[in-house]
Amino acid sequence: MRIVWHECKKALLSPILVGLLLLFTAFNIFLIVNNSYFKDELKVANRLVENYGREITDLSLNQFEKDLQVDLVKLEKIIGQELSSVHEFLDGLNYEDHELYSESDWQFIEQLRLKEMYLGMANEIDGKYTRIDLKKVAEETITQTKVSGNAAKTLRNEYEEFSKRFEEMKQNEEHKEWFFAGNAYFMHKFLFKTVFLHIIIEALMLIILSTVLITNYEFENRTHLVTYGTPRGRRLMKDKLGASVLTAALLTTFILVITLSIYFTVFDYTNLWGSSISSAFNWEYNFPHVAWWDLSIGFFLAGVVVIVYITMLLFSGLTFALTTLVKNSYVTSILMAIFFVLALLIPGFMPTSSNLLFITGYNLSILVMNIPASFMGSSGLFMFKNFEWMTAVCWTIITIVLCVFSLKWFNKMDIH
Repeated sequence: MRIVWHECKKALLSPILVGLLLLFTAFNIFLIVNNSYFKDELKVANRLVENYGREITDLSLNQFEKDLQVDLVKLEKIIGQELSSVHEFLDGLNYEDHELYSESDWQFIEQLRLKEMYLGMANEIDGKYTRIDLKKVAEETITQTKVSGNAAKTLRNEYEEFSKRFEEMKQNEEHKEWFFAGNAYFMHKFLFKTVFLHIIIEALMLIILSTVLITNYEFENRTHLVTYGTPRGRRLMKDKLGASVLTAALLTTFILVITLSIYFTVFDYTNLWGSSISSAFNWEYNFPHVAWWDLSIGFFLAGVVVIVYITMLLFSGLTFALTTLVKNSYVTSILMAIFFVLALLIPGFMPTSSNLLFITGYNLSILVMNIPASFMGSSGLFMFKNFEWMTAVCWTIITIVLCVFSLKWFNKMDIH
């Protein structure tokens, strides 16, 4: 274990890696803070959970409407006229009228506007979900992606299975839980696409560089003839594999902990961790987010973090295997970048009538870049219920086989 830790220190104390780690962390903090201009508005969702409970029921909505009417009466006293809604007041407002009201009045008006927005969205939930026809969605997806033959049949079967889950979700009223207004703030997209995309790319760069540095250290410093000249020296590669994976875990942990700590300090999720990821308020684009299971925001986040860890460790193992064979840091880094991009593109080169279109999509690049739609049945072509765990298991086996092969190959190769 001491040898493994010494190997880790070669990467962890590298000025380049330390500099990149600090640079990436600073950039992530800037990214989050720079997009925090609406953070005070998000507190309304937390207050709704405090006042009316997490679940949206007829009883809680009636109470919400009564409280809103009380606030509307207060607004009428402030402005001296009768209103049917705060939007009626705002629509008829002139620029010069802003000076007629104090700062506290405007804060009250803004809070009332946001409450009306949430109430309106809550009242529209049943109608919007009733209009969703998954058979029509399936056919539109098939038409848009130009899928045919066996591939189209597979997709229809999966949508048929998903329709059962969709009805179960509606019956359990998982979608009737408070969360940030999706079409106003796009918080799911910001966290799981924007923020996590930066975390993934940054961690991947650091992991490839650290793995290459650890694995190829003796060859780069021309001490390989001394180090690997004995049987014990050859076994050092096993320690390097362990060190590479451990370093990958440490780097990923550092970036995740710092970035997510800042994110959840800036954006308050206090009362929303238990809300369903399938909440109607999390609906951001044409189709709502609907998970294959009843997942809370907290469990979904935990699942995403697990996916990131697994993929980063597997990329470290793949980089180790490639570095052992190539023994050139620059070439290995370029080849890993090419592998990552090709894995994203390869489904696009498959026949649209063949199930190879889906099979080739079960790769690490698509898994990690599909983070916002993880565990979702509403994730397009890769909506399969087994997508995440099947991809992780298959590539874990592939990575282990490649690492074992590279170690055996290294033990037999001639050292020059």
